[in-house]
Amino acid sequence: MGKATKASKTKVESKVEKVSANSGRWRGILLVVSLLVPLVAWWLSGSRSQAEVEGKRTEAAEGAVSAPEASPSNVKATKTTKASTAKVSTKESPTKDASLQWAPKTISVILPCAGEGLFAQKTVVSVAESVPGGIGGGILQEIVVVDDGSEPPLSEEFLTTKFQKKYPVKLVRHEVAVGLMGAKSAGAGLAVGDVIVFFDCHVAPQDDWYQKFLDGVAENYRRIVVPVITNLDIDTWKEMNRNQGMAKCYLTWDADFKWVESSEPYMPVLSGGLLGISRRWWNETGGYDEGMSGWGGENVDQSLRSWLCGGEIVSLSNAFVAHMWRRREDPRTNQNYKVSQLDAIRNKARAVLAWFDEYREKAAEYPAMAMVGLTSGESEVDLNRDVSNFEEVKKRLHCKPFAWFLWRFRDIYVEGGLLPDKIFKLREVKTGNCLTFLGPTGTHPQGRGSATLLPCDLPLTKFRGLHVEGQRWHARNRDPSAGKCCSAIGSWNTDQCLLRPTSQETSTMGGSTVSTVVCDVSGKQVPPWNFQPDATGSLGKLVFGKYEGNNFAQAKCLVADKKRGQFNIGPGGRSPLMAWSLKLANCKHSTWEKMDIRVPMETKLYQEALQQNAALFK
Repeated sequence: MGKATKASKTKVESKVEKVSANSGRWRGILLVVSLLVPLVAWWLSGSRSQAEVEGKRTEAAEGAVSAPEASPSNVKATKTTKASTAKVSTKESPTKDASLQWAPKTISVILPCAGEGLFAQKTVVSVAESVPGGIGGGILQEIVVVDDGSEPPLSEEFLTTKFQKKYPVKLVRHEVAVGLMGAKSAGAGLAVGDVIVFFDCHVAPQDDWYQKFLDGVAENYRRIVVPVITNLDIDTWKEMNRNQGMAKCYLTWDADFKWVESSEPYMPVLSGGLLGISRRWWNETGGYDEGMSGWGGENVDQSLRSWLCGGEIVSLSNAFVAHMWRRREDPRTNQNYKVSQLDAIRNKARAVLAWFDEYREKAAEYPAMAMVGLTSGESEVDLNRDVSNFEEVKKRLHCKPFAWFLWRFRDIYVEGGLLPDKIFKLREVKTGNCLTFLGPTGTHPQGRGSATLLPCDLPLTKFRGLHVEGQRWHARNRDPSAGKCCSAIGSWNTDQCLLRPTSQETSTMGGSTVSTVVCDVSGKQVPPWNFQPDATGSLGKLVFGKYEGNNFAQAKCLVADKKRGQFNIGPGGRSPLMAWSLKLANCKHSTWEKMDIRVPMETKLYQEALQQNAALFK
């Protein structure tokens, strides 16, 4: 079994970038914009962003514990006695291979708990009473509760001796918290059931979930099954709003994940906390990586470890587990443990080093991966780069390359626009300026941003916090009506797509920009945008809305607003950097030019893999 070990930690001193310019033209502008970028994002973010919602869901779904690692001497067992969310593809049923089928009969549920208190008790009761016969009754072999450094210990108030007489859990106590992977591994090491189920320590399984888990894994012992995650009312400990359940996620280039609506049962990546896996497959794949610590990243590793090495991950559309979400307005839901974001980044970096192959260079384009010296090896962060344990698994299980994963989920990566044919700049010919995304590389922290017209030669590398490739765009999102790419325009190496122009009246910057929002690979949540070339092919229109051929009667086009003209990008006109206002108008003229068109690295690598090993991609 993989067991998390303590990773050495170094202090990472934050560095303030010195803003400089090579010419007098940009002197003074650089400092102002570097300070304004976060403000611009905040002004346009709205009261509740999609990213905030995703962040809350991510935090809850990823797991229940995170803390520094501890040695095995900190672990002691308490003996007990037994008693009684974007649809991106057509639906595809899981295939059945007779050689992988088996007949599991028992389940072991692992609950990693850190500071969960009463929630831990309620979760134990909910799990035990959801299975006929309860703990030790023939199906539910055991519930293993891993108390990961809770103070006071769970056994003193919530999982007391009296409580355990009715609900005889196996209780493991870590005097010093070891983090999510260590807690899960400790619990899995005690499991004797045919199927190991990992739940968070604040859930209520619904209906006959256990049977759905057993049936799902019975079809393939190498299958990981994941329930639909719904909302839990912590006052009644009952499920609510089942229609808002979430199930599937996809992997992003920076080793994170996003929720996706899909009709196919297979899911590319686990969100983290809630799943079922056969004890045999858990052991064959090696459990969790010993080089990871604390919290985060294990879901990426486990997902790729399974998919690339002969396994699969299936979402059980008829199995539901109600889950408590962290809510700022309700302090009872606050996490009572520390989460090291640096640990999470290091863990994700190890997953990238282990599984991304040559696509490591792509991941390294993102700030977090660059910070830990993913490919350069140059960093003040101590990253454990020894992935020999992964190589042993790859060799033993004959694992496939990462390109196969992209091909397996080409409905997301190809048809969803994450492997774009081309990336390009968009120049508005009347002003000579380029459409520029005002936001960071990768995931936008507020979920919403903006884009405006700025000089095409603006040295974006000089602006702290601004996406260095903020003037590069590409076609994004599946076209729901056509079933393939594309239906939107997205900022390259970010999660943002064009939404709609802001009005001057509602803009806080004194001019009209184009707002951006988190892209949706299904193409259902983001309005359609398209670059429509004219007959010459050199110029074209940026079309907002649906249209057919050259009939733009039901659509509008984005143009520079010459009447409103330029405006200072900062509030109150205090910025010397001028941007052009934008607006929607009738589609009369071609006012945009695609320029600096190129094939991105990730697409080149993918196309080369298809050509060099064609037999694998069938």
